[in-house]
Amino acid sequence: MIPYLSSRYSFSTSFKQRDRAIRAVVAIALSLVVVNVVISIMDFLQNGRFEDIRDVRSFDIVVEGKHKEELTPLFPDGTIFEYGEGEALSSNGAYNVRYISSDYEGGLNIIFGDTSSLLVPYSLFRASNGKLSLSMLRKGKAATTMKNFEFSISGIYWTNVGTEFDQSTVFLPVEQADETVFFLTAIKNVDIKECEKTLKKLGLVYKTWKDQESSLYAAFFVEKAMMYTVLSLLFVIILVSLRQSVRIFVSSHDKECAELEILGMEKKKILFMMELSFFFMLIIGIIIGLVFGRLSLILVEYISKKSPSIMDMTLSMSYGSMVFFSLFLVVVTSLSIYFENKKRNKRPLWEVIHVK
Repeated sequence: MIPYLSSRYSFSTSFKQRDRAIRAVVAIALSLVVVNVVISIMDFLQNGRFEDIRDVRSFDIVVEGKHKEELTPLFPDGTIFEYGEGEALSSNGAYNVRYISSDYEGGLNIIFGDTSSLLVPYSLFRASNGKLSLSMLRKGKAATTMKNFEFSISGIYWTNVGTEFDQSTVFLPVEQADETVFFLTAIKNVDIKECEKTLKKLGLVYKTWKDQESSLYAAFFVEKAMMYTVLSLLFVIILVSLRQSVRIFVSSHDKECAELEILGMEKKKILFMMELSFFFMLIIGIIIGLVFGRLSLILVEYISKKSPSIMDMTLSMSYGSMVFFSLFLVVVTSLSIYFENKKRNKRPLWEVIHVK
């Protein structure tokens, strides 16, 4: 009985209720579509950025010292390699120097040449004459001093991280390193938590990519928090409209509820019936929002692949966010209907029945 009455009341033709119900469904669906598209694009951009950083600059886990031979058997499915870190000065500015060997897997894309000598970004190659003078710390007989070296440029590279890394980093063969160079062992493509447990047991000093990029990670976290704040403001507008729809919906069925109460139906059942009536509209709106949200992501992916001015995107629906916002709608709707019915119950039945 209650489900039948609820379904009849949801899209009733009386008092233009059907038009209001359709508008409420459309508003709910559109709000979820917008939220889904915005969150999915933001997640894609952030995740892609982090993947590039983990592939090129920071790596999943970096262990201090040379430990490749020790760690390779422990992580057979991972990518493990050693490299050195140093600094250098030239007439063009200061650079980070990475000392690498043939097994280096740091996301280098070599445009020209090889890694037999100095590997530089294109901007630095263009500003040089095929050679570059670098001043680097080197250990002498008595002390560590700055020494000048002239290297022939053997290759040009680029990375997915972009200019912030490329224009400040050059690469040299590991044979050019001395005691002043700080060596690290990079571990990629492993379960970070499990890897940390193993490294702790071994007593090794290490850093995860989040530790190394803590400032950037915090900035992205704040950015995402601000995005959710803006989307929440959008939902506040939707909720105000939804609250008004609930008020009109309940008031338009005052007489029916009063008649049911006179016929002997309990107030709790009447409240449940009204909740269920509006939930039919709410659920339809959520389902339509999820379906069209997914279709919108497919459309955005298609446009990104066809348009040369937009990066190629692979988007996935943020189900966690959709569940959160959908539950938020359900809770607010439930409370709104409850308080509207509470107001109606305060009025005498004869007054509700005889309202024109």
